[in-house]
Amino acid sequence: MTARLIGMGKIKTYRNQKIRDSARGKECLMKLPGCCGGTESTIWSHYRGEAGGKGMSLKADDLCGAYACTHCDAIYDGQKMIPNGIERVDVWLAWHNAHIQSIVILHADGVLK
Repeated sequence: MTARLIGMGKIKTYRNQKIRDSARGKECLMKLPGCCGGTESTIWSHYRGEAGGKGMSLKADDLCGAYACTHCDAIYDGQKMIPNGIERVDVWLAWHNAHIQSIVILHADGVLK
């Protein structure tokens, strides 16, 4: 758990290489307009909010992530424009839904116990 959530001094952010590596070969779960839909560019997309441990140039904890292709992740991160026809809230909702699905997959694959 991060320091921001428990109100303590700075503690180490949770990292798990198995979680990050598990994205290889997985399907993008965000599926925003323009998503390639394949598995070759899927990464572990980290949450952008403070509640997940993000801040001061730190990525969120590895538990706070989702399977997303580089296209969808770039939209979520703000590196690409939001596609026409959707709003920022739709992007965040897509990420949060992908997060829940990703956690279920991590558990089913035995990465999380």
